[in-house]
Amino acid sequence: MVTDPGTRIREVAWSNPLAVELRREFFERTNLRLYPDGFGHLAPRDVWDADDAAIGRAVVLTLVALRDGVPVGHAALRAPDDGAPAGSVELAKVYVRDRARRAGVATRLVETAESAAREQGFASVVLGTGPLQLDAAAAYVNLGYAPITPYPPYDSFGDALCFAKQL
Repeated sequence: MVTDPGTRIREVAWSNPLAVELRREFFERTNLRLYPDGFGHLAPRDVWDADDAAIGRAVVLTLVALRDGVPVGHAALRAPDDGAPAGSVELAKVYVRDRARRAGVATRLVETAESAAREQGFASVVLGTGPLQLDAAAAYVNLGYAPITPYPPYDSFGDALCFAKQL
């Protein structure tokens, strides 16, 4: 992996247009493409917008990675649903555009989010991903995350992969 020194990580509001653009792209390229049965109902833009706004109410941090001023990555921390491990915060919506992959952008986003979680007093970071995202799962393991029993809402999906990292 080559680290790109020209990439900056910036904290933004959940509603920041760059962040929204990245999340919508993530939805279309990952969730909708890989899991159409689970996410197809969110395909209309107005439905997705409402769902995205609802998710945003639990967000405590939104990060955007910029390379030469162009958005190339996104990550967020949100309060997890009831039933998640006590003292945890959830890492969500981690996405890096193809042109910025393998340059350490995801690692920098995750490490920045972890640092913020630690500063905010969280004991651990948890996350959920899908069974068709094995590269993402492997990346999380490489960053020190360990598999855990799925927590809500992932426990209702049947095949979700969940991970945690103690801070």
